[in-house]
Amino acid sequence: MTSKKEFSIVEAVVFTVLVYAATIVVQIYQPATGGYFNIGESIIYLAALISTPLVAGVAGGVGAALADLSTGYAIFAPGTLVIKLIEGYTAGLIARVLRGKHGSIYAVITATIYTAVFLVISIVLWAGGIYVGPEKWLHMSLSPLYIEVSTVVWIAIGVVLGALIVFILLRKYVTTGEVAALAIAGSLMVLGYFLYEYFYSNPVTGREPAAAILEVPVNIGQVVVGLSVSIPLTAWLRRAGYTKH
Repeated sequence: MTSKKEFSIVEAVVFTVLVYAATIVVQIYQPATGGYFNIGESIIYLAALISTPLVAGVAGGVGAALADLSTGYAIFAPGTLVIKLIEGYTAGLIARVLRGKHGSIYAVITATIYTAVFLVISIVLWAGGIYVGPEKWLHMSLSPLYIEVSTVVWIAIGVVLGALIVFILLRKYVTTGEVAALAIAGSLMVLGYFLYEYFYSNPVTGREPAAAILEVPVNIGQVVVGLSVSIPLTAWLRRAGYTKH
């Protein structure tokens, strides 16, 4: 993965398989749109940071679209192919431009914003009934697993993740600019799915088009999870000797 080539078939295949696996390993159905929460962004962002924009785009689009097709969400596959291709390519492209952007103050601000978003999105998802259980912050069934996490523990998780990210940014394993690039690309994904669901998938399936807004916090949650996984993985791989493209 140290080649300077714009596109490596081997890397594209490897990351496509990883995106597919990450997308299907956790799927939480969203009744408002018929879509689902997944952790595929984590691998798309990892590819954007340690591979090339084109590899990240191809892996994101093809891997996630195949996941839709093979797990009963075929109506989303065309949109997923385009949306996640754009997300991966944009993340990799902007990361190249902003890669050298450091700054201790910006690192702390970035990690603080991340922690706040992590906690707020958790509240929104819980309050919206996506994660059921008024006595718990996070309460979900992932067959065959059943997970309950208390409010205090979940807040602690958010703070620890934020501290880990600020440590990584201050050590410059991943730059603040790269995190910004992933957030920008993630916002395009959120917007893309909102438009796709509003104008196409919801009307086709008989759902209210405006219900697409209910999946916005879910997709923002995917971005947050993607950052949570990809940033530490990238830092570890770079420390182990993987060079930046």
